[in-house]
Amino acid sequence: MAVSCRFALAISVSLIVLGLASGPAHAKDPALLSLTMEHFRDTATVKEDPLGAMTTISTENGFVERRGLMGMVWNDEYLTGVVDKKTDQKTFQVHAMITYRGNWRFYRNASYPTSGGPRSVPLAQIGKESDNCAVGECIYTERVAFTIDEGLLRQLAGENTPGKPALWRFKLIAKQGPEFAGAISSAEIAGFLARVDDYSHALPEVKASAAGASLKLDLGIGGMPVAATAEHPNRAGILVIEVNRGSVAQKAGIIVGDIVTEVDGRPIKTLTDLQAAVAARAANSAAAIKLYRGTTEMTVTAQF
Repeated sequence: MAVSCRFALAISVSLIVLGLASGPAHAKDPALLSLTMEHFRDTATVKEDPLGAMTTISTENGFVERRGLMGMVWNDEYLTGVVDKKTDQKTFQVHAMITYRGNWRFYRNASYPTSGGPRSVPLAQIGKESDNCAVGECIYTERVAFTIDEGLLRQLAGENTPGKPALWRFKLIAKQGPEFAGAISSAEIAGFLARVDDYSHALPEVKASAAGASLKLDLGIGGMPVAATAEHPNRAGILVIEVNRGSVAQKAGIIVGDIVTEVDGRPIKTLTDLQAAVAARAANSAAAIKLYRGTTEMTVTAQF
């Protein structure tokens, strides 16, 4: 979405110079607080992974705010939920796209309010791009995400008043430069969870075997795929955003922020890769897991 918008900037400037741009070039978007829970529920997308193990539900299409003659989208915030179809386990995230001029800001942390006080969590960088540098001032885009508890989302959804949604606000803290102030409406949160619940209720019931054995081996992390960068071309894999207490991962020393790249020599690029690599392990076996911690590559041993 943002890439086409930034290309549109150069076109917009050219049109203005040539005197060809006059009047609005796009229909006016509805205001965020005018959109209902039903709107976000019905516009939420459901995407299956190629192997059918995971499903991602997103409100990315629910609302955008365009600016200027060409209707550019400079910022966008939305929710995603990843559902494990075998266990119905869910991971929720807030995604943000920030486009700006000047210099790279490198957003690192998110801060948001909870009933127990402010909370600060690390950001995962999904991607970053620069455009327009060859013809003028550079335009930068950062795509980031942070994990949010389901309990907090359901609390915020419960506070949604039909016809009078409120904004839940958060801040993204940059390494350098200004903070980014984001907001998601309570109607979007309520509609998102309604779509997640509709999907979860449609899943077959998960049942243990007759002997009561575990359905599958589990590393015990929540994660998301991240791409390599020009500075670190090999640092691509699954970014760890959650480590379950007492899990195989915790006992192996894996921490939030690590990037898992290999399991016993098998490259890990997607959540499906990781799930398949773990499923291939025998019970009571050990696996060598390669990961990056910051810019340092290391190997830990996971005992299943």
